Amino acid sequence: MGFSPDETDYLTDILTTHLFTLLARVTRWQTHSLSQQQYDQQVTETLTPNVEKLQSIATTLAPTVGNQDQFKALQLGIDKLIQAQSYQLTEEQLNQANERRLSRHRFR
Repeated sequence: MGFSPDETDYLTDILTTHLFTLLARVTRWQTHSLSQQQYDQQVTETLTPNVEKLQSIATTLAPTVGNQDQFKALQLGIDKLIQAQSYQLTEEQLNQANERRLSRHRFR
């Protein structure tokens, strides 16, 4: 089943919106109170399956893309998500996460 360029552009727009939602989640995981183990768990449960689906759909849509710029942006975003799958939290991020967790317990 093929799509027209207009249909492909519409689907690319939807995928781009979903991609931004995933990027926002990843940013939140990287900047909030997660341990490396919790981050890795989120990647396994949420990010990896979504990246696989995005890649598969993008490959299917590629031959009929009308708006090449938007499709390239989608591919760049997918690449960023792929990089996030192997992201290691920095020592500073882990220390800040630990401090936030401790602060929450102090004020209860």
